[in-house]
Amino acid sequence: MTKQNPLFSQQVREFFSSDLFALMLDVSAASNSPGHESYCTITLAKKAMIHRTHARKIVRAEIQRRQSSLYSSPQEACAPLGGAA
Repeated sequence: MTKQNPLFSQQVREFFSSDLFALMLDVSAASNSPGHESYCTITLAKKAMIHRTHARKIVRAEIQRRQSSLYSSPQEACAPLGGAA
């Protein structure tokens, strides 16, 4: 029987805390693009040395969390569109 890594091992925590990966997750959550999600998944799996299916679960959960906070934020719901006032 093989011992499985916990959901957030030390390698995952270290990589998750990087600013670059946080930005990648923000872009993926905002765009809702399967390609961005796949890129985040592959990058996490490679850098944290975990299996892709495990990385996919982590990335999907984090993207869903960011999307729910993105759409529930009252500041962003009231922001003007187009940028010009």
